[in-house]
Parts: sequence; C-alpha cells; structure tokens
Amino acid sequence: MSWAKVKVVAKKIWLRAKKFWWAIVLGLLFVVVALIGALTRNGAYLATLLDFMDVKRNAHDQEMETITTIHNEEVAEKNARLKEHLKRRAELEDHFNKKGETLDKQKEAELKKLIDESYNDPAKLAKELAAAFGIEENG
Repeated sequence: MSWAKVKVVAKKIWLRAKKFWWAIVLGLLFVVVALIGALTRNGAYLATLLDFMDVKRNAHDQEMETITTIHNEEVAEKNARLKEHLKRRAELEDHFNKKGETLDKQKEAELKKLIDESYNDPAKLAKELAAAFGIEENG
C-alpha cells in the first residue's frame, strides 16, 4: 500500500468519523456503562476492591510513619553523639591547655578512635579517656 493510498483511506475514515461522531460517542458510552455495570453488578466485588485499596493505602501510610520515626530517632541520636563528642573534645582541650600542652595529631586520632569505639556507652568512654589521657573521671 502506497503512502498516497494510506492518506486517501485516512481522509475517508476522518470524513465518516465527522459525519457519524454521535455513533462513536454512543459506542464509547456503551462500553463505559458496560464496564461499570460489570463491576457493580455484584457490589461485593467493587466493595472488596475498594477495601483492598484502603488496606494497602493504610499499610503504606503506617510504613512511611515508621520510617520517618526511625529516621528522626537516628538523627537525634547522631546529634546527641556529636554534642557529646564536642563536649569531650572541649574538656580535653581545656585539660591540656591547663597543663600547657596542645592536642597534636596523634592525640586527636586516639581521641577519635576512642569515641568511635564506645560512643554508645558514656561510662566506658569516660574511663577510657581518663586512662588514655590521664584525666580525672567525673563519674
């Protein structure tokens, strides 16, 4: 079939569609009504489908809420650890400044290692810092 013949057939189809537009609309309307009728003929099918969609939506909302809660807790814990780290670092710097010393790279690396290893247990961290840097433990 040549391109010219395709164009002629397409034009004929378009002219008939313009002339009988009402039949096309009625046909589409009939198909839509038939689909709706099939779904609602037995209302239990439609009700089951809607209930299933509600259950899935509620489960999704609960999962999102749980994920958000966990994320917020992790962020709060991370911020608390950072504050504790900065506090301990400031205490060590003050201690060394009183002694007339400074925290060199080696001492900073040891401090970071100790804090990374025992950030979840503040009592253990305090003991390790006291032992490593010769600081009095405040309890």
